[in-house]
Amino acid sequence: MSTVIRPSGPLPPRVYWARRLMLIAVVLLVTLLIWWLVSGAGDANEETAAEPGTTTRPMSQAPTTAPPRATGASPSMGTRAPPTKTSAAPRSPKKSTPTAPTKTSRPESTATPTKTPEPTKTPEPTKTPLAEPTGDCEPTGVDMQIEVSDVKAGQSNTATFLLTSNDTPACTLSITASSLVVRVTSGVDTVWSSDDCPDALLARQLVVRADPASSYKFTWNGHRSSDGCQLDDEAVEPGGYWVEAALIGGEPHKAYFDVT
Repeated sequence: MSTVIRPSGPLPPRVYWARRLMLIAVVLLVTLLIWWLVSGAGDANEETAAEPGTTTRPMSQAPTTAPPRATGASPSMGTRAPPTKTSAAPRSPKKSTPTAPTKTSRPESTATPTKTPEPTKTPEPTKTPLAEPTGDCEPTGVDMQIEVSDVKAGQSNTATFLLTSNDTPACTLSITASSLVVRVTSGVDTVWSSDDCPDALLARQLVVRADPASSYKFTWNGHRSSDGCQLDDEAVEPGGYWVEAALIGGEPHKAYFDVT
């Protein structure tokens, strides 16, 4: 006993007292840890047993049993069968109606739409009325341009004479075989002449203006001509040809074309 209270040894007494206190602290810490683990497990079991929807029956309560029926029933009443218990149909769980998602309305635009300006209509230019003729045309005051295309051998070819007035805004021109001369030439060779065939020039009366030009058409049959408008049976040979025309008293004009 004296050794426990008063430790003896080669070390000072305070060393032994420190070791004893440390041992006691370790023992107490282990004891508290074991107690905490045990008490925590018990609380968890109680919480599990107390969950909602779980009914626990006390152990001391004995099951209730129906009293036995008397077997000595009177003969006049007979034996009644025990009523059959009708089991209630289990109620189907209510289906939760899904809530329709709320539609989020888009914010209306408050900006005023910009109107596209309508294109400005360009006013139509006022048509200038054509000049009216004031008299007959002078041959020297009428200009002429000839338009003609190439043609195949043996086919007719039509030339267009474009006539404009150089002296007056408008004048009257009578075209006949006596006022217009037309020839088809090839080099120095006169192939066809209106002097031989005056009826080939159709008589017309034109109003010749400074603008626009008036047109007159002449058709060549593609053959040579002779006195009395006797035509050769054979067509002219392929080559280069000219259409020449002039008003009597005016300047001659010509245009080139090919016979292929």
